[in-house]
Amino acid sequence: MRKSSLAGRISRYLGAAPFPVGISLSRYLVISLSRYFEGCRFRSRSRHPVISRFRYLDISRSRHLEISLSRFLVLFLVIAGLTSCEYKELCYDHDHGSEKNVSLELDLKLDLEVSLDVSEETHTLIEVPDYMKVCFYDPESGALNNTEFVGGYGGELHVEPGTYDLLTYSFGTEWTQIRGESNVSTLEAFTSDITQAKASQLAAFTRSGEYEAPGPIIYTPDHLLVAHREVEIPPYSVGHHVITITATAATIVETYGFEVTNVTGLEYIASVEAFVTNQARSSFFGRGEVSQEPATIYFPVEPDKSTGALKTTFNTFGKLPGESHCYLHILIHDSGGNEYKISEDITDQFDDPDHTIVVDVPIVIPQPEGGGGGGIAPTVDPWQEESHDVPIG
Repeated sequence: MRKSSLAGRISRYLGAAPFPVGISLSRYLVISLSRYFEGCRFRSRSRHPVISRFRYLDISRSRHLEISLSRFLVLFLVIAGLTSCEYKELCYDHDHGSEKNVSLELDLKLDLEVSLDVSEETHTLIEVPDYMKVCFYDPESGALNNTEFVGGYGGELHVEPGTYDLLTYSFGTEWTQIRGESNVSTLEAFTSDITQAKASQLAAFTRSGEYEAPGPIIYTPDHLLVAHREVEIPPYSVGHHVITITATAATIVETYGFEVTNVTGLEYIASVEAFVTNQARSSFFGRGEVSQEPATIYFPVEPDKSTGALKTTFNTFGKLPGESHCYLHILIHDSGGNEYKISEDITDQFDDPDHTIVVDVPIVIPQPEGGGGGGIAPTVDPWQEESHDVPIG
C-alpha cells in the first residue's frame, strides 16, 4: 500500500487534516496521535477538537514528542525481539526433566536352573519374576545412589552419568526378605523364624544333648535371582542415544533333594517334618557371602505313596562356613498320635555335587491301635437308642 493511501485512511479515522506534503509518515502519525489525545483532554468550541487544532498545527513544536516516541518505539521493538518465541521441533530422544539423563536399557538374561540333579517329579523350577529391583551403588563407598523397577527381563532405566556398582534382584518373593539396602555391603536376604509351636517340636531332639540345633529355626528361603556388575554411564550426547546394559541373573539359593527310602508303614503316617542344622542364617549377596550366624531350617515332607518313600526338596542359603556338622532331624506323627524321631549326620552329603540327601536307615511305622491307614483314621462309637420322658406343662 502506498504511503499517501495509508495516511489518508489514518487521517479520516482520526478526523485529522489531509497528509501534509514534505513530512515522513512516522512523523505524521506522531503528530496526529499527539493532537488527538491533546484534543480529547482539552475541549474546544470546534465540533471535533482534533480537526480544529490540526488545521493550525505547528509541526516544529511537536518535534520533541516525535523523538521521544521514536526512541520508545525502537526500545520496544528491541525488547520484543529478544523475548519473542522461537519455534522448535519436539524432541523425544531423551528425558527433558534432567538433561543429564540418558536413555538406558537393561537387558536381563535369567538363569532358571537350580543346583539339583534329580528326576522331573521333584525338580523345583524357578519362576520368572514379575519385577526386578535395580540398585545403583557408589563403587567406592558402597552407598545407594538410585533405585529403579523393571520387568522380569529388564526395561528402561533413568540414571545420571557416572560409574556404578549395579545390582538387581527379583522383587516380591513370598518367604525371602531383604534388608540393609542402603549400602551394598549390608544388603542381606533372610527368612523369618518359625512359630514357637514348631520350635518346641525340635526341642525333643536337643534335650538329651546328643544333637545340637544352634541358632534360630527359620523357614526355607525362596529363590532370589541376582545380577551384579559394574557399569559406566557416559554423558548425554545430542541425538538418539541409547545404552544397553546386559546382565545375567542367577539364584543365590541352593536347592537340595531329600529322600528317605526305607520306610515301612507309610500308610499310617499323618505328618512328617524335617529340620536341618548348621545352615547359614542369611546371605549378604551384595558382597557375595553367606552369614556366619548358624540357623536350623524347617520344611514339611509329604509321603510319596507311589514310591513308598518320603521325598521332597528344600532350599537353603548354604551350609554354615567352617567345620560344623549338619544334622537332619525327622519328626513323624502317625494317625494314632504317636511320635517317631530319626536323626542323621548328613555333613558329607552337603558336598555332593548332585545336592541329593538320601537317608536309607530303616524306618518302621506300626499300625496304630484303633486306626487304619491313610494318615488320619478317626473312630466314632455306634449310635445307641435311649428314651426319656419330657414333661409338658
